[in-house]
Amino acid sequence: MKKRLACLFMTAIVIFMSGFHPVRAAGEQGGDREAKAESEQIQGTRTVRVAYPIQAGLTDVDDQGRYTGYTYEYLQEVAQYTGWDYEFVEVPGDINDSLTTLMEMLENGEIDLMGGMVYNETTGQMFDYSSQSYGVKETVLQVLYDTVDNKLINSQIEQSFRIAAPAAAKQTREELEDFCEMNLVMPEYVDCVTVEEQLQALKNGQADMMVNSSMNYIEGVKTVARFSPKPFYFVTTKGKNAELLDELNAAMMNIEQVNPYFSNVLYEKYFSYSEETLMLSDEEKRYLESAGTLRIGVLKGQAPYQYQKEDGSLGGISIDLLDYVTENTGLQFEFVCVDTPEELYKRSENDEIDLVAGMPYDYDLAKERRLSMSQAYVSSQYVILMNEKCSEDDIGSGTLALTFSGYYGGEHEGGVVHYDSTDECIRAVAKGKADYTCVDAYTAQYFVNLPQYANLKLIPQAYKSREICFGIVKPGPQELISVLNKIILLIPEEEMQKILIRNTVQKQSFSVRSFIKANPLETIGLVAGILMLIILSLLYFLRQRARMSKQMALELKKHFRVYGLVNEYFLEYSFRDNKTIVSAPSKESGRPRLIVYDHNKAEDNENEEKQKELFYKILSSCDDGVHELQLFFEGDRHWVRIAIETVFDGEAPAYTLGKLNIIDEEKHEKDILLQKAQLDSLTHIYNSETLRKQIKEAVDNLQEREIGALLLFDVDNFKNVNDTYGHMQGDRVLIQVAELLKKSFRSNDIVGRPGGDEFTVYMNSIKDRRILMDKCQFLCEKVRELRLEDGKGLTISLGAALASRGDTYDELYTRADKALYQAKEKGRDRYQIWE
Repeated sequence: MKKRLACLFMTAIVIFMSGFHPVRAAGEQGGDREAKAESEQIQGTRTVRVAYPIQAGLTDVDDQGRYTGYTYEYLQEVAQYTGWDYEFVEVPGDINDSLTTLMEMLENGEIDLMGGMVYNETTGQMFDYSSQSYGVKETVLQVLYDTVDNKLINSQIEQSFRIAAPAAAKQTREELEDFCEMNLVMPEYVDCVTVEEQLQALKNGQADMMVNSSMNYIEGVKTVARFSPKPFYFVTTKGKNAELLDELNAAMMNIEQVNPYFSNVLYEKYFSYSEETLMLSDEEKRYLESAGTLRIGVLKGQAPYQYQKEDGSLGGISIDLLDYVTENTGLQFEFVCVDTPEELYKRSENDEIDLVAGMPYDYDLAKERRLSMSQAYVSSQYVILMNEKCSEDDIGSGTLALTFSGYYGGEHEGGVVHYDSTDECIRAVAKGKADYTCVDAYTAQYFVNLPQYANLKLIPQAYKSREICFGIVKPGPQELISVLNKIILLIPEEEMQKILIRNTVQKQSFSVRSFIKANPLETIGLVAGILMLIILSLLYFLRQRARMSKQMALELKKHFRVYGLVNEYFLEYSFRDNKTIVSAPSKESGRPRLIVYDHNKAEDNENEEKQKELFYKILSSCDDGVHELQLFFEGDRHWVRIAIETVFDGEAPAYTLGKLNIIDEEKHEKDILLQKAQLDSLTHIYNSETLRKQIKEAVDNLQEREIGALLLFDVDNFKNVNDTYGHMQGDRVLIQVAELLKKSFRSNDIVGRPGGDEFTVYMNSIKDRRILMDKCQFLCEKVRELRLEDGKGLTISLGAALASRGDTYDELYTRADKALYQAKEKGRDRYQIWE
């Protein structure tokens, strides 16, 4: 069975893929499947087990692990009609093994459905096929997308191409042979095993083209020929799924009737490569180099497509798009402005212009005016612009304003008034000379945003859209048409939206006159409301002023009572008097004590004067917030916390209000905690983090010709001390060494224990290397004098390095560490200074 299926897997539409994928859904066995089927029958739903070989673009999985692809999306559309749920079954192995295994499972009834199958007589005997296909697979010839020298196949002349093709795909080779024979192509085959080899042959220049399946998406290639179309179908187990197949056929018929282009949309979505960069052929490049300045006819009065601004310059969607063409191709344009369509087309017939900006995409018009058309760069729905005095019933019977080349798709029995430009048509409607006009939505949006056209209303229409393109005077260069089309197709959506918004949404300057004219009743109501508000505000202000005068005395009395109740200091500084009044907690009576500081008078005590000056700077700084400082206050020096806020009179400060707390105990506790955080808990010298921070700061602040020194050492064989005498004896040794360091170095030197038996010392401002050598020797000797409990001595290995301006902490530490390593290599119990 497997051998027979191995010969048949080529009937699946994608034959060039490979890959390994895990099983994402395991099949139920025996009673499990029967129980599930019974449950689904009760609930009225069906879960269809679908073969899911991983094939790019067809039955695929995205980066987030979600199913995607042509077949997957088609099945989801089928489910909208059938109500099916799906269980997608994957099996391990490359694509060939996967297809073979899944087809065998389908034939045995272990799965229900499989897609992407081309019909042949053998598979027709093995499986039941859907009544209609859901896509067509073609054999294609493809080249690299950045190939500017297009490989055009001309059936009128003999040509020779190197074609990368899979050596084992006999059917594909036969189809290719037939195509080449029909088109006079002499193929030179570059045999490959995988698609990757074919693509690499293109990139290396070994092949001109590669043969592929239209349903095998490969990024970076484009198709130059298609042949041998083959429809592909869904298949199910032979003779066992008639009901499922009936539901599937009915759903596919509904999809075809509702949206005949659904399969085409899926193909474009999953198998069409969209170009993102402008690639020009050699002919197009030569044309751009020799084109010179092209004359382009611009019909004025066609806002927002092309119009003359107040400063006389041209603006509009067409003009901005031509600027984009210039920016990306170097083509230069000379704008020839005309007032009427007749003048525009007359100039084109007399070869006075090379292009037409912003013409309707209309084959009959182009043929009549001897013009070629580019791709449409704007498409917009037609709308009716109507004077607000008219009703919708007037459409078809009222007066219609149109340009001589204008379009109206509805029935019309009334009069028609013709004008030279769209601007004139819309002005006629606004002034009541016509009842309505027919324009596209972008034009309508441009004009209804202008205040002078506020009396227009917009009514959408259901007939065809209006498309705008560039016209090229015949006989125009094919290269020019090709370049314009590439630009139109490749312009980023964001850039096109910017152009549309910039030209359809006009920023209007506000004027009182235009507002009053547009809103007369609202203006009268607004003025009356403002006058009434002013009168009421004056009455309210006079009443409140009388009440506030009475209340201020009560508030002052109340505040003093509040100050007396709380055990805190409140202060008020007056910028005008330059005095501070502090309300201190009461000591005996219920009333608060008032302490007055006159900042205009100097204190007798110099220290008290300095403290008062510091106090004054904070209060007069307008720096609102919380401040902590030391003050001579209430007869003693205290740490205080002051929270202040400045009260302004207009823009000038008037008062500073605040609250003062004595925080001596809190400050003392913080200092103790900070000290504990910086010290090693065992030896009470600096810990690792504090050491690094302080040494780094000292090294960074070294002055010119100033020398420092970093000493690193550890106790030799300290592990043996712990193992032999116990950890308590080891801790006593570390404490003894720490005490020795405290006694041996200056108070401005930095002493610490990074961890274990390691110690670090940084010596500030030493005279020379001799001092460092003496100190290292002294330290080694002093450690030897330390004794363990059995009388044995201790030794250390010490590394040191000198520091000078420009050194960094990391560089200095590395040198000292290397010196320590050298001391250990030389036998320990010694010091080594980095050379």
